[in-house]
Order: sequence, then structure tokens, then C-alpha cells
Amino acid sequence: MNIALTGMMGSGKTAIGKILAEKLRMRFFDMDTHIEKTAQKKIKDIFADGGEALFRQMERELVKCLSALDGLVISTGGGIVLNGENINDLRKKGKIVYLKAKPEILFERIQKDKNRPLLNVKDPLAELRRIYGKRKKFYADCDICVDTAGREEEEICAEIAKKIKAVRHA
Repeated sequence: MNIALTGMMGSGKTAIGKILAEKLRMRFFDMDTHIEKTAQKKIKDIFADGGEALFRQMERELVKCLSALDGLVISTGGGIVLNGENINDLRKKGKIVYLKAKPEILFERIQKDKNRPLLNVKDPLAELRRIYGKRKKFYADCDICVDTAGREEEEICAEIAKKIKAVRHA
């Protein structure tokens, strides 16, 4: 079984994914990092050179490969949910875990990170709210939802592990 972590940028998919994989004795896979290594450029440069459509295409191809594997905790990109085929494929051998947080909290976490191509705008908080509003219903299509606001990573991982165990035995 795989565990695919979804959520907005800044929700903690990578940090929590690494801890969760270790806790559950699974392998960790960061989709954004893999795409950057494969493309030999940062995501912001992929967006600048080929646009969001190129990035989403690369993401889609990677999901097809990952959905055939087993035993992974996968940190997805924030927009993975925009293509329903991605979620369907990830669900074939796994569970979708949504790491939830309000835009204001996410913004606090990521406001100094200049490698967020979708937030390279005049009012990044307003843009983050807009993106969140657009994606909210897609994130809701998950097997497990965990609120990350004001919580330690270890606590979040413990909750996910407990819920995954319950889902496995249901």
C-alpha cells in the first residue's frame, strides 16, 4: 500500500512525508524533487520555460509510474488533485491523505520561499486564497483528512498512522 499526501503548498507534505515513511518503515518519494532532478531545473524554471501545462504533464506521467509501485509515502505537488486521473491512479494501490490548513497559515509558512511560481504575483496571500478556493473541493476527495494548523509534525504523523491502520483493518 502507498500513502499519497495531498494539500496546498506549505501544508507539510514533504516534512511530514519523510517522518511518516520512517515511522511506518516505508520509502519516501517526493514528486516535485523527482521532477526537478529529471528536468534538471527548478519547478519555477519549468513553469517559466514551458508553463504550468508542461509541469502538469510531467506530474501526470510520474503518477502513472508511481501508481504501479508499492510501499511508498508520496509527497505530491499541491496541484496534483486538479486532474482526477491522478487521484484515481494514486488510489489504486493506496490511500489519499489531505494535509489541511487555511491559506493564512500556509502563507505564514511559505512567505519567504521564492521558489513558488504560482505566488510570484503582487498579492501572494490573495493568490493563495484564490488557489485554495479553486482546489478545496478536490482536496476533499481523500481517504483521510488531517488538520495541520498549530500542530507538531510528530503529532500529525501519529494521527495519520493511526487512521491508516484503522482504514487497513476496516
